[in-house]
Amino acid sequence: CDRKTGECRSRSALHLDAFAWVKRDSYLPAGSHGLKAVTKAKLGYNPVEVDPEDMLPFAQEQPHTMAAYSVSDAVSTYYLYMTYVHPFIFSLATIIPMSPDEVLRKGSGTLCEALLMVEAFRGNIVCPNKTASPGEKHYKGHLLESETYIGGHVECLEAGVFRSDIPCKFRLQPKGYQGLLDSLDDDLKYALQTEGKGMAPEDCGNYQEVRAAIASKLEALRDNPVQM
Repeated sequence: CDRKTGECRSRSALHLDAFAWVKRDSYLPAGSHGLKAVTKAKLGYNPVEVDPEDMLPFAQEQPHTMAAYSVSDAVSTYYLYMTYVHPFIFSLATIIPMSPDEVLRKGSGTLCEALLMVEAFRGNIVCPNKTASPGEKHYKGHLLESETYIGGHVECLEAGVFRSDIPCKFRLQPKGYQGLLDSLDDDLKYALQTEGKGMAPEDCGNYQEVRAAIASKLEALRDNPVQM
């Protein structure tokens, strides 16, 4: 059993969790990952529902209602699994060199990478090794347990279709672009030091040209905040 994820795995049997499919592949909004909401959205029917306040009285007075409620959940889980999870995961596992357990739980980026490596091997194309991070990292003298961040999300500021051939009005914030202009030299120096492995602006033959090109674009956006 994996303590972090709270899931049990076995080398001799598969454990395919329909909830893992719902989280990654159902494309339902974050609040709609419960069994009832998924059943309505994906299977197109309303399962039997019982108000939590009524559960104890029903168990004493209407056991058949509670039995129907229990069976309803089991039936919707079974049909959700057989309709969506089972055929999808096993068909993916025929082209991706991973066990169905991993195909179900890995991120889509990891699955694409595995598929690309298979095709590269088949086409006799050299595939670069994955970049391996050093064994341990420190921050201000402290050993880091992990460098990953949990809780990032994409915020939708405005919904709709945005295409270059559909006119759309944008109102930009001039203060924001002025802030970028003010910190332009610091940002370029930082980029040279980190990505250029310790380079200084003096080491670049065309530093001023690049800086002027970026500054002119930022100034144009700052001076024309209403864009079509």
